[in-house]
Amino acid sequence: MSIQSNPFKFGEVVTGDCFANREREIKDIAEHIKAGQNLFIYSYRRLGKTSLIKNVMEALAKRKEVIAVYVDIQKATSQAQFIEVYSNSISNALITRKERLEKISRFFRRIVPSFEVDQSGIWKVSFDFSKTRANLERTLEEVFEMPQKIAFSYKKRVVVVFDEFQEIEGLDGKAFERKVRSFIQHHNDVCYIFMGSKTHMITDMFNNSERALYKSAAVYPISVIDRKQMENFVRRRFRNSGKVIPKELAQEIVELSSNIPYNIQLLSFNVWSLAKHKVSNEAITKAIDTIMHTQNELFFSLYDSASLHQRSVLYALSQTKEVFSKDSVLKYNLGTSSSVQASLRALIKNGMVHKDEAEYYIADPFFKIWLQRNISI
Repeated sequence: MSIQSNPFKFGEVVTGDCFANREREIKDIAEHIKAGQNLFIYSYRRLGKTSLIKNVMEALAKRKEVIAVYVDIQKATSQAQFIEVYSNSISNALITRKERLEKISRFFRRIVPSFEVDQSGIWKVSFDFSKTRANLERTLEEVFEMPQKIAFSYKKRVVVVFDEFQEIEGLDGKAFERKVRSFIQHHNDVCYIFMGSKTHMITDMFNNSERALYKSAAVYPISVIDRKQMENFVRRRFRNSGKVIPKELAQEIVELSSNIPYNIQLLSFNVWSLAKHKVSNEAITKAIDTIMHTQNELFFSLYDSASLHQRSVLYALSQTKEVFSKDSVLKYNLGTSSSVQASLRALIKNGMVHKDEAEYYIADPFFKIWLQRNISI
């Protein structure tokens, strides 16, 4: 069998064979969409939420069951930008259906869309509209109404995905939430999917009875994929690309990556690049060294952004799970329990630490290895 290109992908949305098995989640989400049930999907970063929803939408769109609109809220830093991002996403969804540009333009009244093809043959859409406060309000209302109008016009369900939805906190926060709720509650032919990774923020939006979006969507948390499935995924990708990896080494890759899809793909990518025909322990060791080297500046920047006490807590967590024990407090100079709790809350908020039930742990397993190798207290 001839050697193919590296079969592992990271840092981008993955679909098809590159996408790790989530058959149950794909089926569940597709059923919610078909039923028109709004959905709130959340998980920690790097568990593959965006790849998951893109695979679901791609499958439904191919069967022409829905019109799929994907909106990345992180691209919007103001309400005017949100209007542009949302309008662009709606236009691209219709362009994908090969609709005439005149028909797409008819859905816009206050916004004037301009279409052009770039050098690679991809359609690009830009918008011109008045950004006065009064007009922004009316234009925002028009854009919010578009999915329902499109569903009515095409006699098809529209599914709108708002990725990293918690970022609307920066768009006049709670007032913007109320605006969203005021529209979506009347859209019977549109399914809205809200996704988020800042779990403390996004869960509060939908579980706090004082928030506008309280119980406006079914809750669907995404967890890590079954270890056996991930081990089989790693072995299959190596095998199909002409290389062999022993079962125990595939298990080691999954273990070192804490079963996080992004990290598994990253480590496997480097192992594949270093291995010849058969993967060895040495290839895994060198792959970890490569990650430590290429990520060194990022990890140092993360560590440097933490306060002195937070650094002590990070280092302690890289060595033990028992950060509140007397031995740990003395050994790592952690001080009082209240100060440890305060640092943990801050580290959770900025995503460096996660908490599952009563257990705290460093979010990125490779950052943990970096701390073990480079920091001493």
